[in-house]
Amino acid sequence: MSLNLASAPDIVELDRIYREGGLRQMASPHVHYHNPLCPHPGCGHKMEWIDFQLELYGDPEGLYKPLVRAWWEGTGFAGRCPNCNGWIRFTTLRIEALSDDQANRLPRLPDNWHTVAQFG
Repeated sequence: MSLNLASAPDIVELDRIYREGGLRQMASPHVHYHNPLCPHPGCGHKMEWIDFQLELYGDPEGLYKPLVRAWWEGTGFAGRCPNCNGWIRFTTLRIEALSDDQANRLPRLPDNWHTVAQFG
């Protein structure tokens, strides 16, 4: 039996459809990363399953809506690694290391995001 894996273009298209549905619902972001390790050299902190639980901050206009919109539109948002404190861009497909300047251009999670989020 052969295993049929989706091609990169298929994954991008499926992600686009997934994000469109999430945006319509303004659903709170939760994600599973196939490559879950912090992207900063030497860190290795694992963030495989994350439920960001943005609704718990009680700031729908200032925090929830802008971050949820950025998530589902594909921009993603920036947050600091709970271990090394380096900036990370979180999207529906991946996590990537950011510089301070890059993080400042994105919507950002609160500093304590990792104490509110659920990890698995």
